[in-house]
Amino acid sequence: MPFYISPAGDDANPGTEQLPFATFQQAQRAARNYRVTNGMKDQVVQVVVRGGTYYLHETLTLTEEDSFTSFSTYSEEHAIVSGGRKLNVAWRPYRDGIFVAEVPEILKEQLQFTQLFVNGKRQIRARYPKYDPSIPGVSGYTYPADCKLQWPHREMKFDPQKFTDKRWSKPEEAELHIFGKNYWGNLQWKIKAIEWENHTIAFGKGGFQINDVMQGEDATGIDQHSRFFIENVFEELDSPGEWYADFQNGLLYYYPLPELNLEDAIFEVPQLQRLIEIRGTQETPVVNIGFNGFHFTHTTTTYLEKYEAPSLGDWSIHRGGAVYMEGAEKCSIEFCRFDAVGGNAIFISDFNRDHRIYGCLITDAGESAICLVGSKHLTMGSQHAYPANVLVANNEINNIGYYGKQTAGVFISVGRNHTIAHNHIHHIPRAAICINDGTWGGHVIEYNDIHNTVQETGDHGPFNSWGRDRFWCLEQSHGPASHCAGDVKKDAREVVTIRNNRFVDNSGWGIDLDDGSSHYHIHHNVCIGISIKLREGDYRLVENNIFYHPANPPGIHIGYEHNHDRFLRNIIVAHSNADNPEVDINFEKGESRGKLYEFIGPPLESRWVEELDYNIFFNDLGYFKATVHFRPLGSRTEHYSIDEWKSLGWDRHSVFADPLFTDPEQGDFSLKEGSPALKLGFSEIDLSKVGLLPDFQAHYLSK
Repeated sequence: MPFYISPAGDDANPGTEQLPFATFQQAQRAARNYRVTNGMKDQVVQVVVRGGTYYLHETLTLTEEDSFTSFSTYSEEHAIVSGGRKLNVAWRPYRDGIFVAEVPEILKEQLQFTQLFVNGKRQIRARYPKYDPSIPGVSGYTYPADCKLQWPHREMKFDPQKFTDKRWSKPEEAELHIFGKNYWGNLQWKIKAIEWENHTIAFGKGGFQINDVMQGEDATGIDQHSRFFIENVFEELDSPGEWYADFQNGLLYYYPLPELNLEDAIFEVPQLQRLIEIRGTQETPVVNIGFNGFHFTHTTTTYLEKYEAPSLGDWSIHRGGAVYMEGAEKCSIEFCRFDAVGGNAIFISDFNRDHRIYGCLITDAGESAICLVGSKHLTMGSQHAYPANVLVANNEINNIGYYGKQTAGVFISVGRNHTIAHNHIHHIPRAAICINDGTWGGHVIEYNDIHNTVQETGDHGPFNSWGRDRFWCLEQSHGPASHCAGDVKKDAREVVTIRNNRFVDNSGWGIDLDDGSSHYHIHHNVCIGISIKLREGDYRLVENNIFYHPANPPGIHIGYEHNHDRFLRNIIVAHSNADNPEVDINFEKGESRGKLYEFIGPPLESRWVEELDYNIFFNDLGYFKATVHFRPLGSRTEHYSIDEWKSLGWDRHSVFADPLFTDPEQGDFSLKEGSPALKLGFSEIDLSKVGLLPDFQAHYLSK
């Protein structure tokens, strides 16, 4: 029998459709008892949830006893699961358009919060400089003073001529949000103190949001180029939409937007970090838990909680999410909406197998959308503390990374055999999909539609990866050494396949295989405005892709000696007006626009790659151009014509010719009859299956 929950229910009821429960916890207890009483250990018990808002007072924690429980919404009703609470406020004018309300629970219940939602929309904590959403990551920020800062950072200088003219009474309450100097991500600190006369801001807790183990100052260094803002400052409450909570005196201040009806508005504050926690062990996993049709919202921020570096990739993460799973098998999250959660939306941690995340809409998350993260040090012997065989399909992810900028639509670290398919990921601060290391591999990334990435950071693109595993060498990657890759397949055991995706952007790299990324097969992708980078790594086969008007030409950087990389039957169409911001930063290269290859630091003693042939090149310059920067870097740069390039043994069967796309400006990259690409064995790329599936649109239209 199904059990029912309703906002109008009562936990003293029997949980029927006519007399439903009020809480998830009571339905959980009833399902457990029913399963035991009726001997239904391995049979599904359904919990049906009526429409309305459910403010959870505690995390719904599901254990092995709850296996085979299915939670779903009733028919087409809208059930909201909130980690917040609704405030009852009586506003009175304060000054200059600002209102104030006494909130007794702040004092009585020691209520704390870092976010305020008005009618479901996140508001701005009082801050300097003012919030300006017009250009993400640029507008609404300011700069430190023009000085070199120490690293690790303990303080920063500010320019008194450009900084606020107000004096803050409680600077120790304030929080600093600042980009690293290279804009790979951002960092947050609690402010310890401000010395106004010395123009110095001293840092307290924080600064751990990016992994600096390998990159050090390059990763987390800040200097005069690092944009920043400081929030939670009462004296800076001066703009519509801003708020400030005085927790010592139990007061909430708010500057309403002109169109807001303050008396009828709903004010909510998050209180829970996790809404749902599914927790078992490898020995006794939770099995077959399902959530279908819910709207999850309002969890607390986590950017100043504990972070960790799960491997040697650039990322640090908070191991947590609005929905969190550990020690589980065959669970599903389907057609659920995640809106305005303060940290990660979904976090799959350590031992997990065969889950399905399907048809979800994830937007406005504070950190990443979906994280599949193991623990390398817990994978010894019979331990398998990593997720495997997780399907992430048919989800739309957009406008995430509200707080954290080193974030992704899908983040994978220490995982195996995941499938990331048919997702629409767009308008995010960094990469859409990130693989943080080579352990264990076997992932399939296919039919995804990805665009408008790296909006607030630099480098990378829709997809990026690292492979700093046991054979990776820092001196090879960032020093003078030139040697073989080592046995990279001991970590990257199974090939990662990237196929049949559409990647669209206008800066960075479309497919960025960074430091050590190995054992990849990349084929039948269309990259518009971007291309591919193969940094040092091994066993990468790149074939049958289209790179159209890329900001950077295909790049092969810091190649290993005697590597097994192959680049075959790809179409590269460059344009002399395409922006090339990345490749001209560190080297004197001469003309760079319209280039078709860029090699940086090829091997000293062996072939640069195993095979480079049967490719089709074209640009508006009317001639082939490849550029090579030899080691030691900065010592010699050469540009090659097609004949010179072929004389080196490369692309002997390749041609410089118009590939004859049907209508590339309208996104039609089919080939006309007589295309030279077809003669070289290029097979057509069918984009008709890219992106979301029909049932996604049907579900959300029905809501």
